[in-house]
Amino acid sequence: MSHESGAVAVLAFSFEVKSLVTELNAALATLFRPLGLTCVQAEAIMALDNLGPVTLKQLAAHLVAESGHPSRLVSRLVENGLVARTGSEKDGRAVVLELTGPGALLAAQARAARAPLLADFAEHYGARLDTVTTLIRDLRHDLAER
Repeated sequence: MSHESGAVAVLAFSFEVKSLVTELNAALATLFRPLGLTCVQAEAIMALDNLGPVTLKQLAAHLVAESGHPSRLVSRLVENGLVARTGSEKDGRAVVLELTGPGALLAAQARAARAPLLADFAEHYGARLDTVTTLIRDLRHDLAER
């Protein structure tokens, strides 16, 4: 592959990945909207549901959000009664985040709302997803090391 055709291929790949993220977020937004959640809010409460009590830093490491700061997201979830902030027993300076009862219920509802989309992807693309995921992970890792 020539340098020029390689560059064109990389740009085409980049465009498709960005477009996929946009389309996936739009599909997820449609699923989460009836629950009163944005994609980022749903992702956060589902992450907290999986992780259990964590610090803001630990939660932020599990979220992939391009805009905003995780503390603003968490503040909104606390205001909505979905997340509780408590002091860490191990470190008096740290704050621990944990889902409230309503937050856990909403996390389960978000997971259920998302399930048909995930099942559809698995059915249609399952065999190829592992290969593509490995490629994207390798590319991301290589870019992070530059």
